[in-house]
Amino acid sequence: MTSQHSTVPRRFALVRYPDDDDTRVVIAWGMELPDGSAVSLNIEGQAVAVCSRAASCAFIHGAELIWIDGDVGDFEKDGSS
Repeated sequence: MTSQHSTVPRRFALVRYPDDDDTRVVIAWGMELPDGSAVSLNIEGQAVAVCSRAASCAFIHGAELIWIDGDVGDFEKDGSS
């Protein structure tokens, strides 16, 4: 199968830095789907975001995106849309 996108979902965490220190706190988890869209769920299991990309989920949650399965993700990084 030839495709420019991976067929395996990629996991990410969404984190914040409370109290303006260097300690990260995970506030949500998510996964980027093979088509580049993403879904996230906060740790309380109450807020679900379905987005066009992982960075949009981070924006909705007001958090920083941290890739669990490597550094590359969010398809705009590789120049595709």
